[in-house]
Amino acid sequence: MDSEMTSEENRIQFILKILRESFPDRSDKQLVPIGMIYSGARWGRDYRFCEVPKIEGVPLLACNSQQQTEKYFSWLADYLYQLNAEPDSDQGELCMLLNEMIAQDACLALGMHAALYLLETESMEIHIEKGHSFEQYLSKEKEKMSAQELAELDENRQRALYEQVAAELMEWLELAPTVSHIDIPWRIPLSTVLKKAENKEKRIDLLQIFYSTFFQYAEKLKQ
Repeated sequence: MDSEMTSEENRIQFILKILRESFPDRSDKQLVPIGMIYSGARWGRDYRFCEVPKIEGVPLLACNSQQQTEKYFSWLADYLYQLNAEPDSDQGELCMLLNEMIAQDACLALGMHAALYLLETESMEIHIEKGHSFEQYLSKEKEKMSAQELAELDENRQRALYEQVAAELMEWLELAPTVSHIDIPWRIPLSTVLKKAENKEKRIDLLQIFYSTFFQYAEKLKQ
């Protein structure tokens, strides 16, 4: 019964109602991941697969031109299609959910999630890099919160996320500190989606959806 549903379940159902109206040709199974992301579900980053191509013998650590972007996407489309690896425990659920979706929707959802995750943990990263404890971080964050935000604050969840982000930063510093491509920590989920497309041009189109969605949400949420 509706009265027995949690507030979180009610929120997901409300979001799903809107998504059903916007995407009438999609099944609930295809829409649920987007609803979960909108309602606050987050999966952590994985930096294990951080290879980059070489251009004239120099690793392409970032794309600073359209030509570099085209070369990187061409390489990445093949790399992810051929990647044979299992997701870690956190991204396993994400990969399972994305696999149920239409490929274009999955890349859109993943780009949105990547942007939201980055923006929501940005403050944590700053405190972690300064060597601050969770208590120091939380104290500063509480100063910026409204009364409602303070009432809804789940300190245990925030502590777990703070520790997770700290572990991710250590992994990044160990494996890929000079690499700035935003797809790096999401390569296993991206690989899951790109394996749906045998055609390379289609895979490149999917990568463009992921990247454009990421930058669209990142820019919108910073305003």
